[in-house]
Amino acid sequence: MYTDEHGNLWWKGNLHTHTTRSDGRLSPEDCIALYRAHGYDFLALTDHWKLSENAVSDDGMLLLSGCEYDFGRRVQEGIYHVVAIGCERDPMVTREDGARAAIDKIRESGGLADLAHPAWSMNTLDQLLPLDGRVDFTEIFNSVSDLPANCRPYSGEIIDLLASRGAVWKTAAVDDTHWYRRDACRAYVWVRAAECTREAILAAIRAGDFYSTESPRMAVTFDGAANCVRVRCPAEDRVSMVTYFTDTAWTGHRSDVGENLTDAAFPLTGRETFVRVEVRDADGRCGWGQTVRIQN
Repeated sequence: MYTDEHGNLWWKGNLHTHTTRSDGRLSPEDCIALYRAHGYDFLALTDHWKLSENAVSDDGMLLLSGCEYDFGRRVQEGIYHVVAIGCERDPMVTREDGARAAIDKIRESGGLADLAHPAWSMNTLDQLLPLDGRVDFTEIFNSVSDLPANCRPYSGEIIDLLASRGAVWKTAAVDDTHWYRRDACRAYVWVRAAECTREAILAAIRAGDFYSTESPRMAVTFDGAANCVRVRCPAEDRVSMVTYFTDTAWTGHRSDVGENLTDAAFPLTGRETFVRVEVRDADGRCGWGQTVRIQN
C-alpha cells in the first residue's frame, strides 16, 4: 500500500494466478506467501474451472474468489478465456455457456469479468465488440504470455483499436502465474480505495480507479482548462519515457523523453477520441494507465 500526495490509499494486487489446484507450480499456500512477501495487499487465485473463495489469509492478505473459464480451441472460431474475480457465489458456468453467457453469469454473481490475454488469444475486433459493455476489464499485459514460455504478452494495439470504435475498455496487467519464474510478482495493479476489502476493491475496479505497472507509478488526468492530458510520476521512480497512444494518425507529439520525469502533458489537437498513456522507467519497466475518453 502507498499513500499519494492527496492522501489517497493505493493497494497492490494481482488478479490472475494459478496454483496446484489446476496447472500452477506452487500450492495455494505457497503462492499466497510469495505474493505477500513481495508486498501485495490482495490476490485472486483463479485456477482453471476451480472456484476459490473470498477470504483473508492468516497473514492478512485479502483473497478474492476466482476462476478461469475457457471457450474455443481454434483462433479462427474464437478463443475466449474469461476470469471471474470476487464472486459472492458460484456463477455455475458450464462449458456449454460460451464467453458471453459466462460473463453475464459472473457479473450476476457479484463478480468482475476479465477477458484474459486478448493478444495471446489472437482475438479480433469482430470477436470482441459484441462483448463491449459486458466485460469489466481486459488484460493489457500478461506476464506468462511473455518469453520464454509464450509470446504476445501485450494487448495495447487491440485495446486502442477497440477505443477507436468507441469501445473504451478498462485494462489491467496481470501475471497469470503458472511457472513462478518471470511470470510471478511482475505485473500488477494499484487500486485506489479507502480500505482493502472485497467490496471496496471491486467497486474501485468497476469505477476505473486503478492502473497497472511493473514498477513505475503514475497519475493520469484530463485537464479541460488546458486542453491536455497530464501525467505525474514520483521522481524516485526514475521515469524516462512517457508515451501517448491516440487515434490521431498524424501528430507532432507522441512522447516525452528524459531523466526522472515527474510532469508531462499531451496537448489535444481536437481530433482525438481517446488518449492512453504508458510510462517506462530507467530499467525498462512499464506502467499502463487507463484509456481517457475525449469528448469532441
